[in-house]
Amino acid sequence: IVVGAGSAGLPAAIFAAQRGARVLQIEADSRIGGTLHLSSGQISAAGTSQQKALGIDDSPADHYEDAQRIVHGTIDPTLGRLAIDHAAETLEWLLACGFEPEEGTPKHTMGHEPFRTRRYLWGTNKAISILDVIAPVHAKLVAEGRIDLRLDTKLTGLVQDDAGAVTGVTSQSTAGAQTHNAHNVVLASGGYAANPEMWAELTPGFALRSYCNAFSRGDGIRAARDLGAFVDGGDKYMCTFAGVLEDPGDPLSTALGLNLAPHNRMPWEIYVNTSGKRFVREDHPSVDHRENALLVQDDTKMFIVFDEAIRQNAPPIDLVQGAALNEKFGNHPHYSKAGTIAGLAQQMGLNADTLADTIARYNAAVDSGVDEDFGRETMLRRIERAPFYAIHAGGITVLSPAGLNADERLRVVKKDGTPIPNLYCAGEILGFGRTSGKGFVGGMSLMPALTFGRLLGDSILQWEGARAAAQ
Repeated sequence: IVVGAGSAGLPAAIFAAQRGARVLQIEADSRIGGTLHLSSGQISAAGTSQQKALGIDDSPADHYEDAQRIVHGTIDPTLGRLAIDHAAETLEWLLACGFEPEEGTPKHTMGHEPFRTRRYLWGTNKAISILDVIAPVHAKLVAEGRIDLRLDTKLTGLVQDDAGAVTGVTSQSTAGAQTHNAHNVVLASGGYAANPEMWAELTPGFALRSYCNAFSRGDGIRAARDLGAFVDGGDKYMCTFAGVLEDPGDPLSTALGLNLAPHNRMPWEIYVNTSGKRFVREDHPSVDHRENALLVQDDTKMFIVFDEAIRQNAPPIDLVQGAALNEKFGNHPHYSKAGTIAGLAQQMGLNADTLADTIARYNAAVDSGVDEDFGRETMLRRIERAPFYAIHAGGITVLSPAGLNADERLRVVKKDGTPIPNLYCAGEILGFGRTSGKGFVGGMSLMPALTFGRLLGDSILQWEGARAAAQ
C-alpha cells in the first residue's frame, strides 16, 4: 500500500508495480500529483549525464558537502547522503521518461543560496514538467491493473498484528470505511502545513502563513505517531521571505507574488518590524541572511513601507497582482494607505513617533549615501511624498519542517531508533528539515521525495517472490 500519489508516492507505486508488486494506492485528493501542482519544480543532482555533457566535474560527495555548507550542517546526515547519493539516478530516470530541463540549466543558483557547482535544474513548466512525464507511466500501470488507484480516499489509521508489525491501513471514502491489508505500507501522504492545530503543536512559536497543498493535513504523521513513531524537526523551521494573508483570520490564505529578491528587483522600500524599526539590510544579496532576520521578528511579521513617488516609479513589487494591487491600498486590512506617516502608523498598529523616526533616519541615509544601521547600498528615493503605503507581510511556509524519523532503509522508527516493522515513509512526511536542514538548499525537497519513492519501490520494499515476479 502506498498512501499518497504525489512526488514520493508516484515513483514508489511505479517502481514497486514494475517489480511485480500488487499495489494499492490511496490518495485523499481527487487527482494525482500532490504538491507537484504547486512546486516550482527545482531539483538538483551531481554526476549527471547533463553535467558531463557540459564538462562539469561534480560528485555526490561534493554535493553533500556543499549542501551542508549552505545550511550550516543541519541536514540529517543519513537521509541527506541517501538522497544525494541516488539523485543522479533519479534524474536519469526522469530524462528517460521524457523530462526536458529548462534551457541553460543546470545552474548554481535560482532563488536560494548558491551552490559552488552547476547542479541545479528545473523543467519548462515548473513541477508540472515532472508530473507530465511520470503520470503516463503511472496511468499505464493503473490501466493494466498493476496499481489499484483510489482517489478521494483518506487514510484514517494503521493496522498492526500482535507482534507490532504493520499489516495494513484503514481508510474513509465515499464507499465508506474500509480496511486494506499489505506486506508493506509506505506513507507518502505529505506534511501538515494545512493543519493549523498540528502546526501549533509541531512548530511552536512560529506563526503559520501557509501556501501549500490543501491535503497536507498530517494524516500520515498522526497515524504513525499513534503506533509510537518519533516526530521531531519543528526547530528547523525557516520562513520564506515573504507573503501576505488575503484573509487576516485564515492562515491558509497566503498569497504569493511579492518580488522582494534583490537579484530580480532592487528594493525601493524599507522593511520594518512590529516595533516600527528596520530589521535587515533590504538589499542584502543573501536570501538566507534576510530569512534569518525575519525569522526572529515577532510573529515573523514585517511591513513594507513606501510613498507615492516610489509607488509611481519603482518596478512592480507584486508580479501577480500588478496594477490591480493599487486598488487594494486603503481597501484591504493588509494594504494600508494614509495621508500622513502618523495615519499610516495607526493603520499598521505601530507607534507613530517610532515609525516617523525610522523613516527620517532612512531619508538621512539616502541623502548621505551611507546607511549606518545596516549598510544598505541601493537607496534610490526618500520616503516623503504623501500618500504613504504599507504592505502587511510576513514569513510564510510552503512546506512542513517537522516529520517522521526514518532509518537508512526509510523505515519509520520510534524514539529509541527501533523500526516499526513493515512501515516506511518518503517525501514531506519526513519533514522538510530532514533533507534541507534549517534553511533552503536548491532542489533538496522535491528531489529527495522523488528519489526516496523510487528507492522504496525499486529495491527497499520486499515481499515473497519480488525479484522473480519482476523478471
